[in-house]
Amino acid sequence: MKISSTLMLKSMFILGAIVDGAIAVSWFLIASGMRIPNILNGYVGTGSDYQLAMYIGAMFMAGWTVVLAWGAIKPIERRGLLLITSVLLFLSVVVELVFFRDMLGGAGFVFGVTKRILLAALATAIYFYSFRSIDRISKSRGKTG
Repeated sequence: MKISSTLMLKSMFILGAIVDGAIAVSWFLIASGMRIPNILNGYVGTGSDYQLAMYIGAMFMAGWTVVLAWGAIKPIERRGLLLITSVLLFLSVVVELVFFRDMLGGAGFVFGVTKRILLAALATAIYFYSFRSIDRISKSRGKTG
């Protein structure tokens, strides 16, 4: 069974919006003073500086949640957002490994890195698949028309 690229793109946008929304909520909770692990890397920070940073991060994550939900409305036209998201996910892993590996670790960190790499790979694969699928449709319409 072949799944349409539009459905795949729309599903990825929705999945991304759900994941980012959950992260934004957890970061808002951390910013409000709850001592819970950061959902991305398992880090449990303290202090008002950390809370402020998490609040700012939560605001941006909430904004990106809206952007991904917006992408789901016209997934073909806005599929480039998935590639941007993938690059940012990979970059976040690289930055954590290069600059913060001494303070991060454990199962939460491994889970967060694995989750981001898998989501980035899936979004990238769907992004490129959508071009291939649309090219096939365009060629078949050109031959029959």
